[in-house]
Parts: sequence; structure tokens; C-alpha cells
Amino acid sequence: MSTSQRIDGASGPPRTSEFIEGRRADASPFEDELWDALDGIPDPHIPVSLVEMAMIYDVTESDGHVEVEMSFPCMGCPAYDMIKNDVRSCLRVIDGVDSVDVEVVWDPVWSKDMLTDSVREKMRESGIGL
Repeated sequence: MSTSQRIDGASGPPRTSEFIEGRRADASPFEDELWDALDGIPDPHIPVSLVEMAMIYDVTESDGHVEVEMSFPCMGCPAYDMIKNDVRSCLRVIDGVDSVDVEVVWDPVWSKDMLTDSVREKMRESGIGL
């Protein structure tokens, strides 16, 4: 899927980048549902979701256990624990999810190149320079 297409089939600019679309490409339908749920968690600093921010790297599910790989734009984020708790809380209420582990990874290193133009614009409008 290219960045000119949206996951939900609606028109308009893409909400997620090629990086995220590549990560979601092999997701099962249930894992896709989990990705969509995570897309509802806002970044606490700017008006975009964790998925739009390309902070979620992978979501896998096996027998009710979900593993989320995520990264942060910078080390030492003051919202680190809060965001990880938001991810766990978001997924634990979904039918079929018994447990959630969140692993923070630094490879690949998060980059602003992972953002779509629309996310960059939202960040600029919020006063965040890229």
C-alpha cells in the first residue's frame, strides 16, 4: 500500500507512513484490529496518534497474548511510562486479549522520515519544528 492510500479506504491524505504500512502488511485481521485500537491513543504532546507518530513498530498476537514493539522519538521521554500504560490499557479491554507486553526498541531508530506530510503539518501547526 502506498502512502497515497488510506487504510480505511476513505479519501484524503494518508494517516500513516510507508514505514507503518510495511509493518502492518503481514498483520492478521485481529492484529489489524489491535493496530486500529492503538491508532486511537493520542501522543500526549501533539495532536496525532501513536500510530501516526510511527511509534508503534509491530503488533503480534498469539493465543490471547499481545506483544507490542514501540519506540520513542527520544530517549528520556517524561511520558514513557504513561504511554506504555496507555498501550496496555487500550488493548486489554479488547475481546480476545488476555495479556499485553510492551517492548521498547531502538532499532530502527525513530526518525521524522517515518512521518507523513499530514502529520508533519499537524506538528507544525502545534508549533513543533521539524
